[in-house]
Amino acid sequence: MKVAVVLSAILALAVCDPAGFHYLDLIPEEELRTMDIGPNMTHLLVEESEGVYVTEDLVNSEVIKSASPSDLTYYFYNQRIPSAPVKVKYDDVEPLRQYFRAAKDTVFIIHGWKNSYQSDVNVLIKRAILAHYDVNLIVVDWSVIASRNYVSAKWAVTDVGKFVSDFIKTLESKFGMKISKVRLAGHSLGAHVSGNAGAALQGQVDHIVGMDPALPLFSLSDKTNRLDPSDAKFVQVMHTCGGWLGFQAPIGHSDYYPNGGTSQEGCGWDVTGTCAHSRAYIYYAESIAPISKNFVAKQCTTYRDYQAGKCDNNPRSIMGSYDIDKR
Repeated sequence: MKVAVVLSAILALAVCDPAGFHYLDLIPEEELRTMDIGPNMTHLLVEESEGVYVTEDLVNSEVIKSASPSDLTYYFYNQRIPSAPVKVKYDDVEPLRQYFRAAKDTVFIIHGWKNSYQSDVNVLIKRAILAHYDVNLIVVDWSVIASRNYVSAKWAVTDVGKFVSDFIKTLESKFGMKISKVRLAGHSLGAHVSGNAGAALQGQVDHIVGMDPALPLFSLSDKTNRLDPSDAKFVQVMHTCGGWLGFQAPIGHSDYYPNGGTSQEGCGWDVTGTCAHSRAYIYYAESIAPISKNFVAKQCTTYRDYQAGKCDNNPRSIMGSYDIDKR
């Protein structure tokens, strides 16, 4: 399903206009770092079928305020069972005993709105990791909640993060897993679920990768329900549709802006923003192969400075990869 944020028709289309005009490029950097755009969004434009669009009201939608640990299902994979997962619920992890290895890293992948464990974000990242790394890999399926309207799904982010943290604590108590060996990777609303899970674990997970963390209805000034640097020992954020479906302002220890972070090459007239938004997890999956050196970033204050060559001699870093750059 394709989605676009609508502040107004002109603003929404300008932000991710593939022609190259970025509304947010006109905003001074110091103002961009403090402004709250997300809470002012009023509608989502959703492509229900090819060429058929409907709007979802973010102000007057009915909010389903119910979320339970039983709404989540966890799918366990490793290199022995890369395509035949062990399915468990929060209250019974015993089926994992013959597979789970506490000495190995444990990676959680958490999808966003309208997705499930079968969605591309999970399939691509799972395949990339297990092709090269022998780890415990768990896909969190919260589709029972994520399939609701956006306001209801966003409302549940904090609870879902807490449920994930409780599941992690169960693995710790049952199998001796160390929280310091946990890695979380979340896309869109899943990035904020990851942040809330990390916060509930007192920021002790090794790292979180936030792939274009969702912006609608979230606030830069309010960290209580969104991803922020205190949620893990290190938080890396990739921005691919910043200022529209995802945050534009930096919200991690390190923030990467491929192609400027607002629109992405090859997405054409990305009227819903979904193409640019999805590129975050596509880039991350591609970056995981040990030989991948495709995403070299330069430390830079603004994209304009980058384009002008003012950052050519600045420190460089690789975006993504399995062992992220924590410098």
